Amino acid sequence: MKIGLMVPNYARWFRGDGIWATCEKGKELGLDALCFVDHVMFTPRQYVGYGNGYMDCWTAMSYVAAVTNVQQWKPILTNAVVVIPYRPPVQQGKVIATVDSLAGGRVMVGAGSGYNENEFSSLSLNVKERGDMTDEYLACMKELWTHPVSSFHGKYTNFDEMTVSVRPASQPYPPVLYGSHGPRPRRRIAERYQGSIGAPGRDAESQRSFASDMADLNKLWKEHGRSGKPYLMAMERGHLTTQRGQAGQDVVKGVAPEGQPASGTDTGVRMQAGEERAYVSTYTLTHVDETVANLRRLDAAGVDMAIVWLPSYRYGGLDNQGLQLQQMEILAEHVLPKIPRDKKPIEMDYDGKKATPFAKA
Repeated sequence: MKIGLMVPNYARWFRGDGIWATCEKGKELGLDALCFVDHVMFTPRQYVGYGNGYMDCWTAMSYVAAVTNVQQWKPILTNAVVVIPYRPPVQQGKVIATVDSLAGGRVMVGAGSGYNENEFSSLSLNVKERGDMTDEYLACMKELWTHPVSSFHGKYTNFDEMTVSVRPASQPYPPVLYGSHGPRPRRRIAERYQGSIGAPGRDAESQRSFASDMADLNKLWKEHGRSGKPYLMAMERGHLTTQRGQAGQDVVKGVAPEGQPASGTDTGVRMQAGEERAYVSTYTLTHVDETVANLRRLDAAGVDMAIVWLPSYRYGGLDNQGLQLQQMEILAEHVLPKIPRDKKPIEMDYDGKKATPFAKA
């Protein structure tokens, strides 16, 4: 299994020297990927829980591509997830091709349809159309990436014999992983994408459900004439500790309505437009042995790449960047040596044919 890191492109401190130091430490650890999250516009209350310095994920990725180029390090650059409907497909297709060409062919699109109804409303988008928009936008981008001159006709985008001129370095085009749950997303993945973003839970029932979903996805994959298996990426989140007495404690950052407990709430829970609710991020202190067990469980479940999401807030006398680097050092000393690592080139299926999209990287 390959191991990547979620970078805090949502944090104010993650700029300039902070980005350089995080990337430098990632190179030292031999990480395989750097992952970015995506939000565009939200309320002041949401901003406290989501992150107080959200950069555009593609612009931030372009900057990190330049930094890692200078550092002579070539991690995969991916998302978990970029909300595809938030950006017009022609513009976004050109941006992704630009970043991939600047990075030398290292972009893997971690795509999602989104959930935040407030955010969709602020962008004048219909949240109920997000699935259809995602499918059409990605189909449009694929046409732009694979044809020097292309035409596209859909519900949301129409053009004839046009070009965005810039071409991605990844061949045949940057791979797309789709992150969602349910029968329809599994059909989408089997029909047109290179893989999935998801993970088994830690309880037995969640693991059985995940195994059933993956069995269904693999069945659909074969029915659509795809080779190999869908590439699978998963998240592992926690505040690492070597002290067993700390394990299980929560660190909560954010705000909650009066009288509503903040602990245990999640910014990823879907809400109606204008609904008042908690906007907090919760990291649970996790003993390093539990993280090892969790990552091994992902590996056994067929996950190809695990993205470790570490905290970067003020804690125990450390500032944000200091905690990020400390957590990465703990990961290097107590976790990574105990995880089987896959260093083989990545092969993926493109329309029934095998390809190595990062071969030029």
